[in-house]
Order: sequence, then C-alpha cells, then structure tokens
Amino acid sequence: MKPSPSTAAAFYATLARGLDELDRSLASASAEQFVTVASLRAALALIRGAHAGMARLVASLHLPGGGAWLDEYMDETSRLCDALRSLRLGASSLEGFSDSASRLSSALRAGGAGAAAAVVRAAAACRREAVAIGEENRVLVEARHDALALRLGSELGSSPDVAAKLAAGFNGFRGVLCATRMVASFLLTLLSWGVLHYRPDSAAGACAGATADCFGAAFASALARAQQRAAALAAARAAAEVANGGGGGGAMMQEFRRARAAVEQAKDAVERGGDAAAAAAAAEVTLRADALRSGCEDVIAMIDDLFDEVAEGRKKLLDLCSGGAGGN
Repeated sequence: MKPSPSTAAAFYATLARGLDELDRSLASASAEQFVTVASLRAALALIRGAHAGMARLVASLHLPGGGAWLDEYMDETSRLCDALRSLRLGASSLEGFSDSASRLSSALRAGGAGAAAAVVRAAAACRREAVAIGEENRVLVEARHDALALRLGSELGSSPDVAAKLAAGFNGFRGVLCATRMVASFLLTLLSWGVLHYRPDSAAGACAGATADCFGAAFASALARAQQRAAALAAARAAAEVANGGGGGGAMMQEFRRARAAVEQAKDAVERGGDAAAAAAAAEVTLRADALRSGCEDVIAMIDDLFDEVAEGRKKLLDLCSGGAGGN
C-alpha cells in the first residue's frame, strides 16, 4: 500500500490550527490569569480532538488488520490514560478544598458566641488542607513526571532520515502517532501545572526543531509558539508568587489560588471585627469556592469523557482488525 501524505498532512494542519487557537488564548492572558479553567478545558478538548482524529485516520491509511501499528496505538492510549488518572486525582483534590472553603463560609455566616473562634478553626483547616494538597501533588508530579510527559522524544532522535521513516511507517500512521504524542505531552504538562504542581521543564520545546521536517512548518511553529508562551507565563506566575512571599510551585489553577486568597482574607476580616466584614468575607469565600468546585467538576467530567472516548476508539479499532490479518 502507498502512504497517504495528503491525509496525514491534513491531520497535522488540524493540530496546528488547534495549537494556534490555544496560543491566541494564552496570549490574551496575564501571568496572574494563568492557568484558568478555560485554558484547561481547551487543552483537554485539543487532546480529545487529536486522538479522535487519529482513530479516524486508520481507515483512510489502509492499514493491515492488526499488527505492530495497533500495538503502538494501544500502548500510546494506555500511556495517555495513565497520565489522565494522575490529573484526575489532582483535580479531585482541588475540588475537596472547595468543600472546606464552603464550611468556612458557613462559619462566617453563623454569628453568635464563639463565631470568631469557629472561623479561625475553619480557616486553619483550609490552610492545612491546602498545604497537604500541595505536598501530595508535588510528590505525585515528581514520581509520575515521565508518565505525565508521555516519555516524549524517543521517536525524533537525530538521524537524517527520521522524517522519511516517520512518514513511511505504517503508511504514515507512525508519524501521526508521534505528532499526537508531542501535542498531548505539551498539553498534559499544561494541565499538570494547572491542577497538580508547577515544575519547570527545561526539555520543553527541545524537539521543536526536528518537527518541521517530520510534520511540516505550520505544525512545528504552532507547537513551538504555544510551548514557549505557556512556559513564559508559568515562569512569570511562579516568580510573582515568590516575590509576594509565597513558596512558588503548587497548582497554578487561578480558581484555586483565588479560593485560597479568599480564605486568608476571611480570617483577617473576622479579626478586624464587625458583622458587615464577616458577611462580605462569607460572600467572597462562597463565590470563590463555588467557582473552584464548578471548574474542577468540568475538568473531571472532561477527563472522564476522554477516558470513555479512548476506550471506544480502542474498541472500534479492535473490531476493525478482528477479521484482518498480518502486520507491518
């Protein structure tokens, strides 16, 4: 069978457009606004679209029924699901913080004798939980860093004929698989910064120079721009936190940071005294806790949908191959 370069090229062009859209979204954000639920949704949607498009390509590339290409696809989707499980744990932890913040809001509204002490206890519980979440997620990122990054880079190497090998491998499917992994690796890093822990990665974008020969200039430049933009925003955000007396690192999700700030401000408001201050603090904590809960629910739901779609895609390819034979 002959390769289908035009089909693969269309796939790379679609990925490039998605990366350009994400880059434009990041370009409109300040370091303070990085990372938001909206950008996490966009990252998950792009991963979802890439894997759905990759699964659809199988029929057009005239691949044999089963064989090595299917093994590589199954391995790749298994690695993706492994990474997504870690991200789901992180998002669930942040959602749990919203429940603690809601209990603080209830204490602020309760009033009466002992109200101030109850608020201090609730705020302290929120603070302890935030510290615990940060430490647990830091350990998770350090232990699972390779899995979260999909062990990127092994395919590109430095061989002068690597582009030809990728383009020809399994009628172009190996190149499509590699491009999908590169995009997913970058997006999983972005998601990890949002819901787990910021960990700067000096290897980010290291493969960008090789991608033009393999996947076209549009894809290469779109991936490099988005990587560089995200890395710059993350570094600026981390530096600002350190400058403001924070320790840096931690989950960068804006909704989580705002909920934590509202908790700290609530404690200060109660110490200043007055029903009006307590009521205002309760309203702010409720607002931020609700936004965090809603955002985490959205992220978790999208991850669950992606799990389902990957499982369905795997089943369809297995069904497609069940009557075929041969390998590549």
